[in-house]
Amino acid sequence: MLAIGKLGLDWVTVLFLIEALSRLDVDPGARPFAVFIWLVGSWGGLMYWLLVRGGRRWFAVGDGGLLVGTGGTETIAVPWGAVEEVAPVQGGGARYGSWRLCWLDGGKQRYVTFRTVTARAALVEAIELREPKPTPPAQRLLTGAGLGAVACVVAWALALSPLGDIVMASRPYYLRDFERLCGNSGASYAKAAPYSARDPHPTVLFDEEHGSDPVVTSAGKASGEPDPDDVQLVACSRLVRRQLDLICTYEGGDSSLTFYRARYRIDVYEARTGRKVSGQTVDADDTLTCPIWVSTGKRGREEDVSAPAPEEYQQIIDDVSLTSESARAGR
Repeated sequence: MLAIGKLGLDWVTVLFLIEALSRLDVDPGARPFAVFIWLVGSWGGLMYWLLVRGGRRWFAVGDGGLLVGTGGTETIAVPWGAVEEVAPVQGGGARYGSWRLCWLDGGKQRYVTFRTVTARAALVEAIELREPKPTPPAQRLLTGAGLGAVACVVAWALALSPLGDIVMASRPYYLRDFERLCGNSGASYAKAAPYSARDPHPTVLFDEEHGSDPVVTSAGKASGEPDPDDVQLVACSRLVRRQLDLICTYEGGDSSLTFYRARYRIDVYEARTGRKVSGQTVDADDTLTCPIWVSTGKRGREEDVSAPAPEEYQQIIDDVSLTSESARAGR
């Protein structure tokens, strides 16, 4: 039950890590490292809590009594006649499932608590009967099979399940994951939707100003945002040139606002392979006149670079999503 609960916690934590890293604009390529650190740290901590915390001990049952090894050089011999009782620990903050062996040593009561022990039931029975009790081999087999099953589940979750594809950054989980193709040359998602020869081609567009949040999206002939599993194309807009357009001065020239016309390059990439599909340039000039007032902060000098309006971006990617690959190649 503990292993099942731990696997459930791992599943929830991995989803939380993916969400947190995405919110922090961390490259999806960092996900495998974050998940690896969590799994190693958490399972290592669990093993420490179960096996090492409180010290390692070993037990040996003989005809005349019990030997208790403390993990160091000391070995405690407990004659059967000195044993008072062995019973589950109740209260006192002890962990569930702990047992305590009490005995008399020179008239002084001593005890040892054992928690995670192989074949614990057989050990308790041997102490109660005051004689050796063979360890059932089935328990060891079940323990080994259980650990093997846990390892198989973890391996499946990381390598073969849909969650594994997301962790290994081979499948997008959010639309903002596609920004990776704009920020990293050659990036791609091997499990993304294939770029089909016929339209529509669900598309997302990113620019430098909005970071990892898509500026506009197009589901082709459908309405609303496309599902990340359906996106075939990623459009990336970047500033390639700006040109002085208008300078507005205020407070006798102590403050100014400078407007620039700009040219942007919009390149379209296939999400599955990272291959460049098409590209175009767009000129932006949204300057009308100087505003009556402006807040320039401490510097007293501010700049405003024109950018395509969301409507213009939307028209561009709608055209991209509804243009077939053969028609695009013929252009």
